Amino acid sequence: MYKRMGSKGEEVKNIQEILLRLGYNPGPDDGAFGSKTESAIIQFQEDNNLYADGIVGPTTWEALRVALEINLDEQNLSITKPDLIDWVRVPADPYRNGYNRFLLREDAAKAYLNVREVVVEAGGQITSSGARRSLTASVSASRSATSFHYTGRAIDLFVGSGMENRHRDPFVVVPEEDRYWRVYARADGGEQMELNAVTYGSRKSGKAITGKFIDLTALFEQQGFKRIKARGSFFQGGSWLGAEWWHFQYEKGLKKGVTTFGDELAKVYTEEQLEGTSPWKFKDRTFGVDWF
Repeated sequence: MYKRMGSKGEEVKNIQEILLRLGYNPGPDDGAFGSKTESAIIQFQEDNNLYADGIVGPTTWEALRVALEINLDEQNLSITKPDLIDWVRVPADPYRNGYNRFLLREDAAKAYLNVREVVVEAGGQITSSGARRSLTASVSASRSATSFHYTGRAIDLFVGSGMENRHRDPFVVVPEEDRYWRVYARADGGEQMELNAVTYGSRKSGKAITGKFIDLTALFEQQGFKRIKARGSFFQGGSWLGAEWWHFQYEKGLKKGVTTFGDELAKVYTEEQLEGTSPWKFKDRTFGVDWF
């Protein structure tokens, strides 16, 4: 069996029904393999450490079949569409080995597309190092278990598309107070500016460059995306991964002191999917208190 975007028929319908039983949302079980079904397959593949290409070949089909048997034996679930926010695949501009598309929850995806439209129309680029992070992804000092990436609310611009060559990079990074950055997209249709651009090699003192740019940070903020601070270690000779200039997270709708990390995870995953995962252990973290 090889079923992919555009496939139709009874076998596709069976795949959709299994995904529904397992708590994924492939859209209507109508036998038409569309973008929602592809997104659900990719999510299933990521959750089960399979190659996440959105195609149902023999390996993915067998994994679906086994997962369904386990699901029915242990929980006897009926086919019920979960009341979850959809995952949406959005485009990005390929840059070196960055991605040309990624997944966000639906509301964040719409906001991102509004930003992308302005930048692309002006002749700029939006690159990507990814967005959604699998619940089974490894956790480390540089990969927090409470990252917005788990909730579908965060994007990373491609880390090599800025701070490397201030005269050529798609993005120019300018330091601001309290370890924040302001990111500008290079675009022929932007405004003529002179910017104090920093690089990984010159982190504390930038150099003036001139050109046409769009204030990307401002555009993201208008759509509900916020930047985060660089790590203090970055300015003390620490790893370049501490720069964090590339990270923007969609905070619209979150209430400080009220919204929990678990609330947001439960909007895009079922409790069965979350149980036992590293992020779910921190479900009680509260926004603006002990969660960002």
